[in-house]
Amino acid sequence: MTPPQATPVVVLTGGIGSGKSTVAHQLETLGVPVVDADALVHELTGPQGEALADLKLLFGEGSICPSQGLDRAKVRQAVFAKPSLRQRLEAILHPRVQALARQRLTEAQGPYSVYVVPLWTETHRQTPRPEWVWKVIVVDIEEPHQRARVLQRTAMPEATLEGILAAQATRTERLSLADHVLTNNDGHDDLAKQVQALHEQLLEQLRNEDQRTLRSPLVN
Repeated sequence: MTPPQATPVVVLTGGIGSGKSTVAHQLETLGVPVVDADALVHELTGPQGEALADLKLLFGEGSICPSQGLDRAKVRQAVFAKPSLRQRLEAILHPRVQALARQRLTEAQGPYSVYVVPLWTETHRQTPRPEWVWKVIVVDIEEPHQRARVLQRTAMPEATLEGILAAQATRTERLSLADHVLTNNDGHDDLAKQVQALHEQLLEQLRNEDQRTLRSPLVN
């Protein structure tokens, strides 16, 4: 994915239940455009979603609800029971998500744009960072807090949560790719202060980069 970008792109990532959506929402209120890979998945798998027909072939008629689209809970259970389905699911969704994200990021207007990608580390831990990415922010959370947050918001068997956590990158792997880390162990107010401070830091970096560009002598 290497389109010309309207604004510098900041990738926002973190494990399940880490607080990515909370951070993204606050950045939106600060005037930063946000493209969320999960939201694009919902768009693609909703009642009129572009990916729905292929997903029905993969998971069966019972995986589709006419009024809501893909039954994510059933698919989660199916993938947990048969991990080989994950690659086929990703082959259907990932190219479509990337195409939509490319379009939305190219159209974004703001000081910088944020691309929320839950599985960024899993996809990029062994490859060079793409040129179109300016910064990577990781939302980090200790595992007990993470488990509590996930089970509070989504009813699922603990075995399913274990499978999800096992399939994701480790905290160490995720943090190794970060330019900036937001820690979400001490509640919403603390996280909000960190987001505000980081936003101001990024704006300052952009101002400094602009000044360096303006002051650079022309090379003939």
